[in-house]
Amino acid sequence: MKSKILDIHTHHLSSCPEQALLSCCMKDVTSAGFRSAHFLSIGIHPWFLSEEDFHFQLNWIDNVLATDCRVIALGECGLDKLCSTPYSLQTKAFLNLIKRSEDHHLPLLIHAVKYANEIMELKKKLRPHQPWIIHGFRGKKELASSYLQHGFYLSFGEKYQEEALKSIPADKLLLETDESKSDIREIYEQAADIRNVSLEELTAHIQENISRLFFNR
Repeated sequence: MKSKILDIHTHHLSSCPEQALLSCCMKDVTSAGFRSAHFLSIGIHPWFLSEEDFHFQLNWIDNVLATDCRVIALGECGLDKLCSTPYSLQTKAFLNLIKRSEDHHLPLLIHAVKYANEIMELKKKLRPHQPWIIHGFRGKKELASSYLQHGFYLSFGEKYQEEALKSIPADKLLLETDESKSDIREIYEQAADIRNVSLEELTAHIQENISRLFFNR
């Protein structure tokens, strides 16, 4: 299946919902975006997680996986050193989403804030078969290189280090809007300019990545 998706991670659907992968948690289930999305990634975000609701969120994940064919990825999920959720609980949620990623053969979109080494070590230990994608990457090219050596894909949004964006092999690159309301096409245009390639060439490479990751399962 050839995909028309351009934006692989957003919380705000544009006027072209068929071009976006909407990221949702349980709290979003009644939103207009959830109802109108063409493609979904579902996760347990470390910001919106407590011991009291963890099992409710996990049950919600399982129910949506069983009933909603729009789900083409899991996440976002991951580890965040700046949020108040205990690390042990973040880890428990992350491990559960990793398991479901493997069980359902779905790529994993990862929220990583100041826990890069831990996430890389976890991937090395678990050796997952499904792709792991760091969304909203803002690190330096040295961190990008470390992630790439561990087999990650990197997705860039509105804000990033230009040298890092230049350094990513085309077959590991994705683009997104995340919380920004920027037009994804503007992000593509800027990225093409920074990488000194045509917009058509960049779009073709990313479309190939998207088709391989999300639709060739």
